[in-house]
Amino acid sequence: MIIPGIANRFSPLKQALACAALALVGMIFCHFAFRGDSFEFMAAFTGIVLFCIVNAVVSVFHETFMKYTWPSWVIFIGLLVVLLLSARLISGVSIWSLREYRMMLGSIVVFYIISSLLVRLVRAIWEFAEEDEN
Repeated sequence: MIIPGIANRFSPLKQALACAALALVGMIFCHFAFRGDSFEFMAAFTGIVLFCIVNAVVSVFHETFMKYTWPSWVIFIGLLVVLLLSARLISGVSIWSLREYRMMLGSIVVFYIISSLLVRLVRAIWEFAEEDEN
């Protein structure tokens, strides 16, 4: 049985704001603790990956693809832009000069898209199984 209201209580926007706040705190910590190593981007990617995982889990509990997953993708892009620009401003280094972080960016984007589609597939199988029981 699906838990009612869980997706409404944990909207993608709330998830993104919580992950952004956590990542910003991490970026500031990394800026002062690890001078010159560009770990601010690692903190930004930690917040982004946290959003990916939380969003995919909560997505299982939402009924429609169009009302949850599409807005989540738009919010994900916004979160990427905000956190990567924040890391750029805090560290003073562009992500384009850091090859490892560029590769991580591509991997995380592909991971998020595939995981959110797989979660929707699991949801469809779940709904099919519940219909079959009745």
